[in-house]
Amino acid sequence: MKFFSNLGWFDLLAVVFGMTIGAAATHVFDTAQIETTKAAMAGVKAQHSDQQAQAAQAALQRLQTANERADALQTALDVTEQRLSITKTELNREIQKSTTGRACLNGRTVGLLNRAAAGSEPATLSNASSGPVETNAGIATDTDIATWINSAAAQYNVCRARLDALIDWHVNPAKASTEHEQ
Repeated sequence: MKFFSNLGWFDLLAVVFGMTIGAAATHVFDTAQIETTKAAMAGVKAQHSDQQAQAAQAALQRLQTANERADALQTALDVTEQRLSITKTELNREIQKSTTGRACLNGRTVGLLNRAAAGSEPATLSNASSGPVETNAGIATDTDIATWINSAAAQYNVCRARLDALIDWHVNPAKASTEHEQ
């Protein structure tokens, strides 16, 4: 406080005035800096919002593209399944015309095949430990066998078409393939 005691009123007033001007200048500078920082933050927020909007738009576009591909693949699969169903029906009609209905497999053989199809032990004539083979399972005619072959082939072709569509979905993500028929 000794320093201030040697000063006159005028000097003291000049020091206070200088400190006030300095404080005001610092405040103005700080306020300008704060406004500049706020403007920069607003710019960053706007840029971030734009990036989020662009990302959301891109995700929506990818989803729409995937849905379009899925629809195209499903339509192609539906057409293939319908074609295969028509072919199976037409073949069954022709089978009825071209077969005689004569017995091809006796009851014991049909029983063995039924047991194998049910997932039982391997069905062999000499396998006594797996239990008796049904002997009155009925006979299978040439018509039955041909119709069964046609049904199995149709099921296989439908399964193959479905797997082809699934493979197309995963292997060719950029291509909406509509060719699943062979």
